[in-house]
Amino acid sequence: MSELLLIFRDDQFVQSCVLIAALLSLRILLIYLIKRNREVLTEGRRHSITRVKNFSWLIIVFGLLMIWWPELKNFAFSIAAVTVALVIATKELIVCFSGAMLRAGTGAFTIGDWIEVGANRGEVIDYNMFSTTLQELDRPPNDYSFSGKTIVIPNSLFLSEPIKNLNFSKRYVFHRFSIILDAYYDLADIQQWILHEIDQYSADFIEVARRYNAFIEKRTGIDIPGPEPRIMISTSELSRTIITVIVFCPTEKAAELERHITQGVLEQVYQPKKSIQ
Repeated sequence: MSELLLIFRDDQFVQSCVLIAALLSLRILLIYLIKRNREVLTEGRRHSITRVKNFSWLIIVFGLLMIWWPELKNFAFSIAAVTVALVIATKELIVCFSGAMLRAGTGAFTIGDWIEVGANRGEVIDYNMFSTTLQELDRPPNDYSFSGKTIVIPNSLFLSEPIKNLNFSKRYVFHRFSIILDAYYDLADIQQWILHEIDQYSADFIEVARRYNAFIEKRTGIDIPGPEPRIMISTSELSRTIITVIVFCPTEKAAELERHITQGVLEQVYQPKKSIQ
């Protein structure tokens, strides 16, 4: 008898079987007592039978949980440890996947767009759930030409850095450049010469530039400056004159136009016998 008690106390499977058998037997007995060989049951008796059935299953479930709780607790701890280990091991992949979801949800860019993410600038040539591949754009003064390098950036960068879509700059751009001169030159003549040269240089594309400028305004809903060139004058800490030129032009002609204006100004300014016309 003592051996049976020891087996019952230590064997959880035996405890479970005894619990289920006892409760099912008690349920059968209670249902029998409620029915009492009655062929037609009242609504109250049917409710009583339903309560007995449901309550017996509830006790069985809680009883099994109490019996198997030590094993279930260890199993839960094991599952939690495995889950934490998986999350730590795959954290970067999860963050990259989240970045891909952000890109897809916001429609920030697509294949062929020019984008800037942190210190990376380039044309999107491929992307997947974990990374984005860019054809790198060169650094100043060749901002609008490709460097020949390919950049693969993790999508996790989209969660920590702003995504700048430069797609409108792919065709036309507000190109800004500066020319530094000594303070004693006649700036009025220089400005007139720059404007005249820009007008001559942009004669072939100015109408297209105006239409594209209007298209960008309509597409973005923002009142942006017109395509007419602008010149700003400022001074440096060394009391030198800084002429800043802003011109709306085709992207592939921006560097050439800057070189033409800069070279023309410097050549004529530093040739005392020749005035700017």
